[in-house]
Amino acid sequence: MDDIKQLFGKRIRELRKRHGFTQEVLAELIGIEPRNLLKIENAQTFPRVQTIQNLMEVLDCTPAELFNFEHLNDIELMRLKVIEQLKSDDELVKLVYKIIM
Repeated sequence: MDDIKQLFGKRIRELRKRHGFTQEVLAELIGIEPRNLLKIENAQTFPRVQTIQNLMEVLDCTPAELFNFEHLNDIELMRLKVIEQLKSDDELVKLVYKIIM
């Protein structure tokens, strides 16, 4: 589920910027607090169904367009997978730290 939240958050940020909305403006248009939109974009939470419907209406997109993650390149997908692995493995974090620092 965390991968989906990250992909979805990235997609919302992309669509928001494409429409020229700030987080505050989009949040107001879809009826949520700006802090909640920030949580969605940062993959801390997943929106309710009503919020998803409001996003589709305001961003003028279909469900297929909203959930289209194919635009992410291989590096972005690898980065998301690595981050997900690092969240659950402290030893791996130490190893990666030694390698890159």
